Amino acid sequence: MSRFPFPVPWGWFHAGYAADVAPGALKAVRRFGRDLVLWRGEDGVAHLQDAYCPHLGANIAVGGRVKGNLVECPFHHWRFDGDGRVAEIDYAKRLNEKACLPTYPLQERHGVLMAWYHPDGAAPRYELPEVPETSDPEWVGPFSAGHSIRSCLHEMAENTADSAHFQTIHRHPGPAEYDEFLLEGHRLVMRSTQEFPGSQGPVQGTLGTDAFGFGYAIVRYSTLAQMCMVTSNVPIEADLSEQHNHIWYRNPARDPRIDRIGQAFVKEVNRQLTDDIPIWENKIYLERPQLCDGDGPIARFRKWAAQFHVA
Repeated sequence: MSRFPFPVPWGWFHAGYAADVAPGALKAVRRFGRDLVLWRGEDGVAHLQDAYCPHLGANIAVGGRVKGNLVECPFHHWRFDGDGRVAEIDYAKRLNEKACLPTYPLQERHGVLMAWYHPDGAAPRYELPEVPETSDPEWVGPFSAGHSIRSCLHEMAENTADSAHFQTIHRHPGPAEYDEFLLEGHRLVMRSTQEFPGSQGPVQGTLGTDAFGFGYAIVRYSTLAQMCMVTSNVPIEADLSEQHNHIWYRNPARDPRIDRIGQAFVKEVNRQLTDDIPIWENKIYLERPQLCDGDGPIARFRKWAAQFHVA
């Protein structure tokens, strides 16, 4: 019996890092419960497509190659363009126009390739925002770290609505006090006031989250310094996920004290995530949980989250 009832959700998800695939190169990736090929043409444009050739099923990511702005199957050397259409077959007089590689739209944000996935092949329903901090010279970063987690993205995202866990799991001096919790379309907006643990004792601060589906969120902290964290997530399988944290901190004067605070924050954020992982990997999803008045807006979150799962 599965620990939770959710299929792979739809949305924009972490496909990889832009630096991981050079022009003329390809690599095998596993995303959305599917084997995929990530490749970049000689023109520098990246593409993400199903790995299996529609001709006779060879894995393009294993032994295939990029030729110009086409990707070539290792078996019969059929070549496909960035839209998935068959473009060249050396031994054929006519192309098979029905042959096509399913293709996933890509957007690049601050060195991360984000791919659109929908189980029915629907076109993107929203765009990802630009994050000003990621290109502002006053901000230092990114400091990126990835985590593999044997759970689904719904369970991980539900933490945003769980105010009590900041105290019980992350050792904050008190629970989060929500100033705003807005659910609108694909967006979740949360603003809270919290006491954060610090080396010199509790630190008063604010936390603001802007989430875009399950795959992308911008989290801004204001405590002893200003921090911006972007999370890019991806379902590898329905019950296996990755979360990548990318952190910047504001230090226009390059003050060594702010650098120390920023680096301590980077370590603390990733430490807190490792606190969550054993809970996520061993809990089950209860459709009718017995909640209490200090739990936060979990029921509202679940109604919003249901839209991202196609039965």
